[in-house]
Amino acid sequence: MDPIHMHLLSNHIPILGSLFAFLLLIVGMVIKNKTVEITALSTLILVTLLTFPAYFSGEDAEHKVEHYAGVSEHELEEHEEHAETTLWLMIASGLLASMALASYKYSPQYTNWMRLTTLIVCGLAFLSMIPLSLHGGKIMHQELRGDTPALESHEEDH
Repeated sequence: MDPIHMHLLSNHIPILGSLFAFLLLIVGMVIKNKTVEITALSTLILVTLLTFPAYFSGEDAEHKVEHYAGVSEHELEEHEEHAETTLWLMIASGLLASMALASYKYSPQYTNWMRLTTLIVCGLAFLSMIPLSLHGGKIMHQELRGDTPALESHEEDH
């Protein structure tokens, strides 16, 4: 599988996975269900690990597509900058989720604080993926950039 396909396949995991973990953690905290919370935190750790293939395949994918016709160099650069920020937010989310899991056993007095901190950072990581995804889509899709040539009118065909 080439880097472009790897990147396109793997980049949805951090987006959907972080949103799922975020929502699941909220549900677990609201209904005060430790099993749901642990599932959410474990999911977030897994999603964090799966963020690395998306990030690292992006560099190789960039080198392959940067010379394609219609590719926006500006959007490539914006996408790359947002990817780095998002990677660090996901790493922080995964580490906080690990600490929150450990707090259940080793420091129960910090569990509430760790869950809330993890929730906030996970939410920020997900929010950072919105412009990241938007710039990623604009790399190849002229219609998203708003610079698609006007379509010719075919009124005589009707």
